[in-house]
Amino acid sequence: MKELLSNVWVKRAVGVFNLVYFAVICMLTGATFLYDLEFTEGQEQSFFTLYVAASVIFLVLMIYSRDVIVTKIMSMVLPLVVFLLMLFNMYDWILIIPPLVMALVMFFVAGTHETAKVVMGTIYLLMYVLGLVVFFVFRLLFGGTSTYTELNANLDRNSDVYKFYSSEFTKICDVTRDDNVLSPNGKYRIIIYDVQNSDKGGVNICVVPHGQDKELRFFTLKQKGIKKTISNKGIRGVVPDVGWSVDEDGTLVVLYRLSPTSEQKKTSVTVMPDKQYLEFLGIR
Repeated sequence: MKELLSNVWVKRAVGVFNLVYFAVICMLTGATFLYDLEFTEGQEQSFFTLYVAASVIFLVLMIYSRDVIVTKIMSMVLPLVVFLLMLFNMYDWILIIPPLVMALVMFFVAGTHETAKVVMGTIYLLMYVLGLVVFFVFRLLFGGTSTYTELNANLDRNSDVYKFYSSEFTKICDVTRDDNVLSPNGKYRIIIYDVQNSDKGGVNICVVPHGQDKELRFFTLKQKGIKKTISNKGIRGVVPDVGWSVDEDGTLVVLYRLSPTSEQKKTSVTVMPDKQYLEFLGIR
């Protein structure tokens, strides 16, 4: 067994196998750049357990093959991938911590030349520090302090938003049912957002694509960055009436009434805006 484990070809094979973990982290980073990741109810613990277990196993394998060229290269590149993963999923520590620990340990443990470690370590230190500063500055400038919460039947009963709308929750469930918010052609969905900010807040009515989400075992990747704002004049605490209609010329329109006493308005939905890839910076 000792001879087998010390065999250079076994170590090289393990080094190549470690690419599986690197590929998964890269795919997860790319997926969360394009989509919002929402865990399936009750699956967070299972995912975290599997995620940590896989990270520990691959960490052991990478330490074993630390002198293999493939592992050396991964140890130099993984911190960059994890940095991007952190930017796209800020505060979602379940996704960030395991690969971050992996990247830190392997950067120092891998048999890479010390000069390369010093140079790349300096670059990554500056990138993490300055990059995060720039990230939060952009979030502050473009995202402000507004917090958007989707109003629907799945609203967290323990949240402050639910308490604020508790008397309107029955109406929220009625207005946001699928047969009311889905467009006749099934391509679009109306979403109502509660907006909390430093002012009095508000309610936004938006239209997003429907049917572009990707449902997986532990989570759903929800399309993001494509959103047409129908109205941002709603009164916080008042659930608007919304629905779909089709004009005589076949144009889809959203019908909405911001309050029981206001007049009904309509907005056509013909073309959706281009995808906003920088939404993770707070740019909407």
